[in-house]
Amino acid sequence: MPRSHAHPIPSPQKLSPLGRVLAALQLAKETATIILLGVPLLQGRPLLVLAVLPGMVLYLFRWVMVLGSFRRRAAVAIWLLTILDELWGLVLYLRATGGAPTLRQLRYLDWSYRLGLVFSLAALAEIAYRRYRDRAGLRALLKAA
Repeated sequence: MPRSHAHPIPSPQKLSPLGRVLAALQLAKETATIILLGVPLLQGRPLLVLAVLPGMVLYLFRWVMVLGSFRRRAAVAIWLLTILDELWGLVLYLRATGGAPTLRQLRYLDWSYRLGLVFSLAALAEIAYRRYRDRAGLRALLKAA
């Protein structure tokens, strides 16, 4: 007769409340960026809709991160893709405006880019810290046994 495991199989680690707050802050930043920069740009150049689709998919995943339980491993992938999307958005916007955006647009773009990177890097650091803490706790538990 097969024996069951002495220890239960651990369930996947979920995103922490701080991780969800960082996702909500990124979501609010993205919403403001869409309204202040994206909509005016797409009104002038509607063909760019295809270029912003990856960012919109990430936007929807971020809603899932904020509203539900999201695994940490999946959150790492979303945050890494968010960093790439921030860089892609910066290059796309500067090319689409012909390299001559207004001062107000540059200010919005600068703040959006910086906040996006800060939120993404902070979320990745928080996930890495929690993973380290969980592993340290597991090592201490195994050492004591």
